[in-house]
Amino acid sequence: MLTVYSKPRCMQCEFTKMWLTKNKIEFETVDIEANPGAFELLKHYGWKTLPVVVIDGKIGDPAQTWVGFQVDRLERLIE
Repeated sequence: MLTVYSKPRCMQCEFTKMWLTKNKIEFETVDIEANPGAFELLKHYGWKTLPVVVIDGKIGDPAQTWVGFQVDRLERLIE
């Protein structure tokens, strides 16, 4: 499962979620403003910007997690 950690008014977050939706890739969204524990988790792993995209819950694995709207990483999900 793909998880997108985001917050309201974050353009890169919105672009990432729109791209995933357009390409029919299922994902879960975690709003860090509504879930302070999620924000603490991101800080624990050193993530400082949003969105943080995590594949299969492997937030500590740089091969499975990235930050920002990265089309090249997103496109690999449909290959």
